[in-house]
Amino acid sequence: MKYKLLSLCLLSAGVNAAPFDTCPSKAFLVQGNTAAIYGVNLVSGAYTEFAPNVGTNNKLNGFGFNLHDRYLYGWDYSRKDIGRVGNDYTLEPLTTVGFPDTNFYVGDVAIHENAYYVYRKGSSYGLYRVSLDESSNDYLQATRVINGGDLNLNIFDMAFAPNGEAGMAYSVDSNGNLHRINATTGASTVLGNVGQSGTFGAVYFDVDNNFYISRNQDGHIYQVNIEDPADTQLFAYGPSSGSNDGARCATAPIIDESEDPTMDYGDAPESYGTSLAENGARHVAGDLYFGDGVSAEHLPKAQDDDDGVSFVTSIETGYDALISFTLSTNGYVNAWVDWNQDGEFQSSERIISELSGVAGENRVLIPVPVDALEGNTWARFRVSNNQDIAPTGGVDNGEVEDIAVSVVASSLIESSTAWQTAAFEDLWPQKGDYDFNDVVVRYRATTGQIGNQIVQYKVEGALVAVGAGYHNAFALRFKDIARNHVNESQIKLTIDGVEAQNSPLEANRNEAIAVIFKDTREMVPALEGCKFFRTEEDCIDRQRAPVPFELILPLSTTYSVNVATLDKLDPFIFAVTGYDHGPYVDSNNGRGWEVHLKNQAPTEAFDPSYLDQGDDTSSTNGYFQTNTGLPWAMIINTDWQHPKEKTDMSIAYPQFAEFASSAGQNNVTWFENPVANYQYTISSASQN
Repeated sequence: MKYKLLSLCLLSAGVNAAPFDTCPSKAFLVQGNTAAIYGVNLVSGAYTEFAPNVGTNNKLNGFGFNLHDRYLYGWDYSRKDIGRVGNDYTLEPLTTVGFPDTNFYVGDVAIHENAYYVYRKGSSYGLYRVSLDESSNDYLQATRVINGGDLNLNIFDMAFAPNGEAGMAYSVDSNGNLHRINATTGASTVLGNVGQSGTFGAVYFDVDNNFYISRNQDGHIYQVNIEDPADTQLFAYGPSSGSNDGARCATAPIIDESEDPTMDYGDAPESYGTSLAENGARHVAGDLYFGDGVSAEHLPKAQDDDDGVSFVTSIETGYDALISFTLSTNGYVNAWVDWNQDGEFQSSERIISELSGVAGENRVLIPVPVDALEGNTWARFRVSNNQDIAPTGGVDNGEVEDIAVSVVASSLIESSTAWQTAAFEDLWPQKGDYDFNDVVVRYRATTGQIGNQIVQYKVEGALVAVGAGYHNAFALRFKDIARNHVNESQIKLTIDGVEAQNSPLEANRNEAIAVIFKDTREMVPALEGCKFFRTEEDCIDRQRAPVPFELILPLSTTYSVNVATLDKLDPFIFAVTGYDHGPYVDSNNGRGWEVHLKNQAPTEAFDPSYLDQGDDTSSTNGYFQTNTGLPWAMIINTDWQHPKEKTDMSIAYPQFAEFASSAGQNNVTWFENPVANYQYTISSASQN
């Protein structure tokens, strides 16, 4: 056996490059179908090419740094075997026994032992160990720890942790699940999800047991807390590649302070992300900066030495503020202001997004939210060659400037309507039940006014009932307000306590149309034994409360009070495309069907071919009324108890028909005179 091993060692001998002198702080990254090696600074994402070719005509994968001999080891695709790389960055082939005839792309060198591990899923492959200890009897002999059917993971790299239980490797699969792999037994455990997905082809540890994963598609480097995978944050912006593999000396600190300082940090208070410990904003100092120059330091600035950014005008709530900044050369600018003064820069507080700035002075007009808090706060400006960056994390170029600013409160006046109820009958234009509970929404509107100018609408309310078999959306049209006159970056819709991620404004419209509930039936799935929501007597005690919502609609163009009034609000419903909506509606054109208040013109999305069919005489009598002049939608300016399912309005409220047919002249208090037991009783408190 010893003779055989000696022969193997002789066969594997080549040009023996010297090992690395130290345990380097930089991470190694190998990329390309012809392997090239780079050094990556995980703090900033900056990378330097160490070798354009390591001497192989193919990939080098499963990369790992060996603490025991200070060589890099990897799987050489050209030979289907392992090799090692010394300080000359040239691959030295090694010859092993015991591996299957395939290539491995997942691997790392263990910390607790002088051994290299590679993995490939599939029952014919698996997790293999090969000794790198030249004094060991099993040197360069591969043994399978577990087959890849039992350890079936969709991973692309792994790394051993320097602290904790020995022999534990970690990886993140394509769905974002963090796995801990026991290299001794092959057992694996899912520790949680990191909240990111993709191909994480290069993963690393540092001496503090922080885990770093680099995504091939965009080069984003995330820092993962292996004790709490949900505590994962974007750490730096590194190089992207279709083929990535990483290695790092896991016992080295994340940054080597013996090197010359090259980093620029912000100087806002620590809660904003300023130090490296808090993943603060940081850039590699170079030729792209604000103002006259940029200083570099290992740590955040002890005092504010920034220049090049200023607010030309005061920062007053509800008004636009003018910003000036000077750039040394062209670059992308992103900026944030802590409007709510909570000590953090939120994504919703971005005031400049991916602006392509030019060398010299740039000026930008930004809106100040009407609800920004008065007082002192902080703003952060970042310039880099990266188009879209966050308020924290590392970038390999540019500069960060944090400046203290003061927000002045303007005299915002709010005017509100009383609470009112919008009720809809969705059979239009076909005859049938007339119970006015298909969609019932209670709401009130508030305008925000500065001086004699309207700057914001707020609509709050709740979906009270859904008695429709059809699928309907509920929307609000702001009459005479164009879509491009809305400050869409600041619009906010909250439904049942959850803020919508996308703008509620309907796309490709000239009008400002906000879709509140995209499908009212989907919002309130029916309980077992019930067909609808809050319309059936037998289901009263079992159904949830109304579904609350709040819409804040800031305007980019102000309107005088005598033009923009609260009666500009037009609630309506429309059919959800793809669902049956009766004999007069094309299910492929559901959006073209709408129901509005009597005599209210439809929106620009309405299909006029739906008019003058069934029980509709719009061309002669006016929009959205029956042949006898009854409406298909109405607003009741008070608390209102809608009819129970299949109970006609004329039975529940006998005076309603005369009120409607007289165009509101007779029986104006019809809603105060119901016939008992025909209404779905809802307390006022439950509607608010």
